[in-house]
Amino acid sequence: METAYPFRSEPPRVRLLTSESASHPFALTIAAAWSCYGPRPAKVESVLDLLDESRDEPGDETRLARRRRAHRLYADLFEAGHHTTFQHANFVFVLDGVSRLAIWSFFHHHPFYNSEQVSQRYREVSGKTMVTPDLPEPLLEVYRSAIDRALAGYRRLTELLIPDITARYAQVFPARARARSPEAAQKLRTAVQRRAQEVARYVLPLATPAHLYHTINGLTLLRYYVLANQLDAPAEVRYLVNRMVEEVLKVDPYFLGAPGHPLDLQVLAAEDTLEYQVLAQLQETLQRPASEAFFREFDQALEDYDSKLVSYNPDSERLLADAVRAVLGRTREELPDREAIAEVLDPARNRYLGHPLFLAMHSKLMQTMAHVPFTFQKRISGAEDAQNQRHRGTISSGPVLTAHLRQEPDVIIPADIARVPAALDEYLATIQALWDAKNRLLDAGVPAEQVLYLLPNSHRVRFYESGTLLTYFWKWVKRLCYNAQTEIFETARQETEQVARVLPEIGRYVARPPCVLRSEAGMRPACPEGERYCGIPVWRDYEFAELAQRRVL
Repeated sequence: METAYPFRSEPPRVRLLTSESASHPFALTIAAAWSCYGPRPAKVESVLDLLDESRDEPGDETRLARRRRAHRLYADLFEAGHHTTFQHANFVFVLDGVSRLAIWSFFHHHPFYNSEQVSQRYREVSGKTMVTPDLPEPLLEVYRSAIDRALAGYRRLTELLIPDITARYAQVFPARARARSPEAAQKLRTAVQRRAQEVARYVLPLATPAHLYHTINGLTLLRYYVLANQLDAPAEVRYLVNRMVEEVLKVDPYFLGAPGHPLDLQVLAAEDTLEYQVLAQLQETLQRPASEAFFREFDQALEDYDSKLVSYNPDSERLLADAVRAVLGRTREELPDREAIAEVLDPARNRYLGHPLFLAMHSKLMQTMAHVPFTFQKRISGAEDAQNQRHRGTISSGPVLTAHLRQEPDVIIPADIARVPAALDEYLATIQALWDAKNRLLDAGVPAEQVLYLLPNSHRVRFYESGTLLTYFWKWVKRLCYNAQTEIFETARQETEQVARVLPEIGRYVARPPCVLRSEAGMRPACPEGERYCGIPVWRDYEFAELAQRRVL
């Protein structure tokens, strides 16, 4: 890969920080700040050396003064809001035994993280350990009984769904279904089992634990530390965040500030958080049930949609075309609107669209998509929103679940369950058992934040979500794949259908799964999924109107 430097001047230098030097947030922050004003990049190793008191020489006042300035600078940068310096340190945490509630409500409810968490499709939930609040014995039994009932329902649903899924799998992969070798039979059982688990997981409660790799930078961890007590799972989240900070302090004791110069973090107690204070103004107690009038009003506005387009710029197509022309320095006569839009969104012209990396964030032409905004009003399950959150460029104002508790079950019914009568009966009975236990605990005075752990994955969440064509585009591409979970597939279908209706020139390009993009870009193989191929050549004679009808699994 060595390349000659094609200039007369001295070549720039590139140095990768070792993991040892890159794991000291204080030293990284100071070195980055010094580099802003120094003649050359400051070295993290130099800051670490300055902090090492064992290397002090008697009477070296200059060294001591530089150390004191560094101590003060860290806090000064924080106070002044020069927070980019705190973002160079990144921490990779391995979290285990974290509830799905805490992950959804806190750790994935912002854009500045990366996570890889255990899948409830590919890994069967054993239920051996479940997140359990500290309740008095009679109420603890109510909680545990509800958990056991949910786990029994999960296992029973998996069994009930397997025959129907097996039959539909055979429609898509007839050769695999006919194969008689032990390996082929096991592959069939595994594929069907995973699909059944994916659907059965809708009855699993938010108390179900998960393990995950979770990567954040220093600034995000400081924000965690301030806001850990916010609703909906403050006790669990506060424990986890404190442990994360403790682990960082073992590596760098100055993370929260150097001696004599602590960071003024102003950590918020639960009752001081914005959400708590506003709710307290609106109701006498946080235990009061949510207003049924709100749910009626919200749901009526949705009409027949799960995700309704409620705001967009009617001039988006002209604006997008103008932005493309501005990038290229062309007039409207030289590059009409239709042609300008096609240069960005037509895979036959823009081969970036078929690339396995999403290059739009770094392409000057594709950055023009950022000028096209959308806002959707959504009512989806918690299970779907846990997937939806992973598309961090589409920002949602998620609900405070303690303010959304309802007396009667409020869940979606997955299509795979609705088509099997015995599975539907088991599903509804399991949901009712969880809801009854939730109501009993609330009536007994258990705090709502502890009761939330009994909500099933299928509970509905209502919120607004906004993004741009740039951030929605890749989300729609990935979620219109037949391998995507059915509910989020349907949401993507609804959203792109509405966009196509109001912005037809843009809309003609947005409803394409990965295989169609790659095919139209002339890339082979069309399907990038390898052994996970859905079995249907969607890219052949592709029509968006027929996309949902052709899906079997």
